[in-house]
Amino acid sequence: MSIDIFLWRALAIFLLIGATVGIAVSLLLIFKPHLLARTSRMANRWISTSRMDQLLNRSIGIEQWFYQHHRLLGILITFGACYILVYFGLLFDKPVIQQGLSGYAPNWLLDISLNSLVLVSLIGAVVALFVGLFLWLRPSLLRGIEESANQWISSDRAVRALEVPHDQVERFVAGHFQRVGWLLLVASVYLFFVLFRWLV
Repeated sequence: MSIDIFLWRALAIFLLIGATVGIAVSLLLIFKPHLLARTSRMANRWISTSRMDQLLNRSIGIEQWFYQHHRLLGILITFGACYILVYFGLLFDKPVIQQGLSGYAPNWLLDISLNSLVLVSLIGAVVALFVGLFLWLRPSLLRGIEESANQWISSDRAVRALEVPHDQVERFVAGHFQRVGWLLLVASVYLFFVLFRWLV
């Protein structure tokens, strides 16, 4: 059995189970709507995002520690950048790596990916080398860049949108239990027989 057929069969079985559950839910909607309404009330608990908003809006400042240990950090960043430059500039053996990965992707895709990896690594290493040297020898030159980049963006507006309840579908179903139940029953039975015939 090929992987495509296996995935299609797995999807069909999943939808078949969903159709069976849909039939059960539709029968509850038609004949015992009060049971489903009680279950819905128990399951519908409002979870406020205000605590998450407080965590997101908490400022964590490491600038003072960063500038207190600027020499050590500058040396580490400089040596790390030099290592990346030497490795990707001189030691990186693209044909050997391309041959080792040839079974996972086409050669043209591997060629583009490895060239992109080398280019991004070299550009990043050059930037890191300058940052490391500035941090090591003249950290004051980075303060202006750090102050302009370190702008606080509040998450209040984004989190406020999450606090608005969207229960239009639930209210519609609550007002039309039996109609929704019959509609769901017809759709679920149709889906069940179509998938059952395809699987058998």
